[in-house]
Amino acid sequence: MNKYTTWYMAITDRARTRKLEGYTERHHVIPKSLNGTDDKANLVDLTAREHFICHWLLTKMYTGEAKSKMIYALNGMKRNSKFTQRYETLVTSRVYESLKKEFSIVHSATMKGRDPWNRGIPITEEQRGKNRIAATGKKRSAEAIAKAVAKQLGQKRSEETKLKMSLASKGKSKGPMSEENKLKISQGTKGKSKPEGMGAKLSATVAAQLAAGTHYTQQPKQTCPHCGVQAGKARYNGYHGANCGSLINTR
Repeated sequence: MNKYTTWYMAITDRARTRKLEGYTERHHVIPKSLNGTDDKANLVDLTAREHFICHWLLTKMYTGEAKSKMIYALNGMKRNSKFTQRYETLVTSRVYESLKKEFSIVHSATMKGRDPWNRGIPITEEQRGKNRIAATGKKRSAEAIAKAVAKQLGQKRSEETKLKMSLASKGKSKGPMSEENKLKISQGTKGKSKPEGMGAKLSATVAAQLAAGTHYTQQPKQTCPHCGVQAGKARYNGYHGANCGSLINTR
């Protein structure tokens, strides 16, 4: 038994014979990743500081694969959430540096030989959905999707959000879509069937807009002085006038 084990057992044994007031955290004396159980005999309540120290001592007590698991567990102690108050305890720069060095070595060895999950390719919403299904084993229900849509429906963007969007798009070319982009969209959607009932929904939306007089075909047209195209207010502001592709391409 090394000194770290002695210190660890002193903390956990003391915890069995006392009653703490206020905030505590449940700790497995034998970690679950090392086949520890949820039995009462293997659980103790610790203060936030004690909990961190115990996980730190565990990285000193074990070797090999077990040590790697304990380093991962200690690294996880940094994660904050609304259910924890651990991080009011000061973690010194030396402790943090030592942890990050050990974690980087262990994680590098763990990931060696594995292919990057996406090889640098930006993830698409379709792939995100597939990843979620692979991880959880289930697709989002129609009810869950409806709730997500309802949550966002009618929300207005704050001025801060608008500014962020503006800065993100700054410098990107505007104006009518290029033939190259049209081709990419065409190839990306080729062979994909539209959701059932989509045509009927679009028809109903257009009919409602026509009845209310808000359809883009009913809006007063403006002629772009740069390309000569006539467009309604929304399309004009988005693609013509100062944003006209013809103007931008001549700059």
